[in-house]
Amino acid sequence: MGKGWKRGSRVSACYRVLMQTVIAACLSLASATPAQEAASEPAQEEDKEMRVSFTAIALTQMPYEKVYYRHGDKFIEIQWRNGMRTFPYSLSKAKALEIFIDSDDPENPYKLVGKTPLVSGTSKMLYFFAHNATPQEGQLPVSLYGIDDSESAFPESSYRFINFTSVPLVVDFNQKRFLVKPGKPTVQKVSLSKLGAFTPFVVRDNKGKVLGGTRLFSHATNREMVLIFQPKQGHKRMDIRYFSD
Repeated sequence: MGKGWKRGSRVSACYRVLMQTVIAACLSLASATPAQEAASEPAQEEDKEMRVSFTAIALTQMPYEKVYYRHGDKFIEIQWRNGMRTFPYSLSKAKALEIFIDSDDPENPYKLVGKTPLVSGTSKMLYFFAHNATPQEGQLPVSLYGIDDSESAFPESSYRFINFTSVPLVVDFNQKRFLVKPGKPTVQKVSLSKLGAFTPFVVRDNKGKVLGGTRLFSHATNREMVLIFQPKQGHKRMDIRYFSD
């Protein structure tokens, strides 16, 4: 649905696939995040210089009883959190994020359903998951979109706007007007108190028409994400979802 994605032909292709997947899913699903709530296995304690970690958010329902990622020779279940990102998982020494489900094949008990390169230039990543019920030939059913989730890219007391539509959108926020392009997350730093405050937020098209908005609340030690999608089926306003750390 901040911090830019590191560009490359493979990454751009993955983003286009994810956009198609998410837009189609948003038109058919009334709920975007799975209801499963469980405690996650924390990132394993390793040499901090080698440790790479990720958190995850499911933008569509995952139609699998369990979803795993590969960590070395281990397959670790991802525990989704309703309306929140997962707890961090370790990805040390990996070159890609590989996602699996259970398989009926006794010789191969795990089946690959999603794969994407790690986000370069950071040791802390956030991945968005989207399931495609009708993947194209050669395409895995789970699309993944990763972004830099480090404090330097997304600091405290800031908002990150991510445009999951296919067109640029104009955002009015914190007495500023700025463009949020598809696939180019935008971070806005806000001077907030420890007690917090509301900040008005409006989304417009390139002609100035209001497509959605509200007042967003946050405080000085928090980070807020605003994900913008096409309207759900039967609705005119944009599908806007909020995730708070």
